[in-house]
Amino acid sequence: MTENAEQKGRRMLTEGRLTVKQAGDGLKIFAECRGDSGAVYQLGYDPRFKTWNCSCPALGKRCSHLVALKLVVAV
Repeated sequence: MTENAEQKGRRMLTEGRLTVKQAGDGLKIFAECRGDSGAVYQLGYDPRFKTWNCSCPALGKRCSHLVALKLVVAV
């Protein structure tokens, strides 16, 4: 069975693949997430524009790396 982005993001989080580098009230959030290929992607959230970003090649806003980050960020 193939994992969807939600399942994969939860797995990455429980496997300890997400590292939050900077976070704080009203500040941009910067993080890294190691994908299944071993590549490390840069991701984050900008509260001024309410935008999420990830350096992975996934199309759209539903990448598994951002799923993992959204599980630990309260916005």
